[in-house]
Amino acid sequence: MSRARIMIVEDEGIIAIDLKRKLEQASYTVTGVAADAEEAFAELHRELPDLVLMDIRLRGGDDGVETAARVRETFRLPVIFVTSHADDETLQRARITEPLGYIVKPFAGVNFRAQIEMALWKHSMEQKLRASEAWLAATFRNVADALITTDAEGSIILMNAPAERLTGWTNVEARGKPLFEVFRIFDERSGMPAVHPLEAIFDERELDSGTSIFRLFNRENGSVLIEAEMSANRDAAGLLLGIVAAFRDVTERRKAEQQERQLQKINAIALLATGLARELSESLKRMDEPLTQLIASSKGQTLRMLAEIYKHAGRQQTLINELAALGRTEFGEPVELDLNQSLAALEDKFRKMLGRFRTLKLSLTPDLPPIRVEPDGLRDNLLRLVGDAREAMPDGGTVEIATAMTIGANGNRNVQLSIRDTGKRIRSGKTVQVFDPYYQSRPGSRNSGMSLAFVYQFVALSGGSVEVETPSGLESGTRFILTFPAAANSPAPPEQQEQAQGVSSSA
Repeated sequence: MSRARIMIVEDEGIIAIDLKRKLEQASYTVTGVAADAEEAFAELHRELPDLVLMDIRLRGGDDGVETAARVRETFRLPVIFVTSHADDETLQRARITEPLGYIVKPFAGVNFRAQIEMALWKHSMEQKLRASEAWLAATFRNVADALITTDAEGSIILMNAPAERLTGWTNVEARGKPLFEVFRIFDERSGMPAVHPLEAIFDERELDSGTSIFRLFNRENGSVLIEAEMSANRDAAGLLLGIVAAFRDVTERRKAEQQERQLQKINAIALLATGLARELSESLKRMDEPLTQLIASSKGQTLRMLAEIYKHAGRQQTLINELAALGRTEFGEPVELDLNQSLAALEDKFRKMLGRFRTLKLSLTPDLPPIRVEPDGLRDNLLRLVGDAREAMPDGGTVEIATAMTIGANGNRNVQLSIRDTGKRIRSGKTVQVFDPYYQSRPGSRNSGMSLAFVYQFVALSGGSVEVETPSGLESGTRFILTFPAAANSPAPPEQQEQAQGVSSSA
């Protein structure tokens, strides 16, 4: 059977010869003998052994402890110390280099084979463990989900990069801190602090194995909606080793789910509206001619009453046309266009629509990527939003239209358009309903409640999303945010992502 290859580092020539002889008698191969650190490294560069026998006390520069440390750092070789100095101070210094054994001089009665084979086995296990830890660490770092691991007391051991982003803590800052302090979660609906899943462990109960939705506090950017799952890490005997928290940002997923539900609601109403609009339109057409004849042959109070009826009939026809338009789920051919140019081209129409008592402010970020939308649909829905802002400001005010580039959760570029007015605020708690057909978010004599449903439908079918924000406190106004994916989308450069995320956060 093949035996290990060993190098000896010993500055006493007679002891080195005796040690070499004993090793060869035990069927080991001695690759070289060195008297000091310099010779040892020269031998190691010439031929690597499987193990090094190192005298603790060497003449010259580095002693055996220092040399052993360099050997392990440079060559990852196992070291057994050979020493006649077994005092506590010497052993304490030697222990720092993680030797795999000690052979005490003189060598009478020493079982070299047992010492060496045990050292080689330990080294082999260390290598396997090191490789396993490196593999696990690489997996931990590269997994897409955010991960946090703790010890049995709930103190953080490790966080990966996604967990750093979602919590706002770096791995270095969080290490050793209680999970409660870094992973701060709140109820999704009430916003109250959630019962932390870790409490189950402290109460000697098992963790709920399912996933839960929380709002996670990010100490840099407020909060983020997450889906989280916690599990207890136990050994074979059931002893708690720590906790693993896995979580992911579901903000975009929730937005997509909400958008899909809203589209389904609009489509259901549109299906009914399409048939109803035909019937109502036909009925109004039959009323139009007799009503026109009556108006032509009437005068005085009767004429005024008929004119009022005719005006309301015209209003009904407008609503019927809106119903029919809502049932149209296909638009013209989308094209790539510059949103800033489209807004600049509509500026005069916006100002005329707002009138002289209302002001318009454009804040357009230059060099935005193009978006892919149907031009007529974009124009019509921008006019609807400005018209809605006008109705919300009967006594005057300001409409601010701004553009910016943002970065989605997938790293792709988006173009964001925001339209903010200083008029009536949307009713508290009604921001989810404002896009329902015929829901009058901010009632007015000319507000049918259809314009925002049209906007929502158009943006969603164009691959984008719409959000509405209302200020807190006594501040007036409402802001609508339209987000469109950039045409021919691809991930933005890292520096552009940081810049765009900063703009999005400040907005």
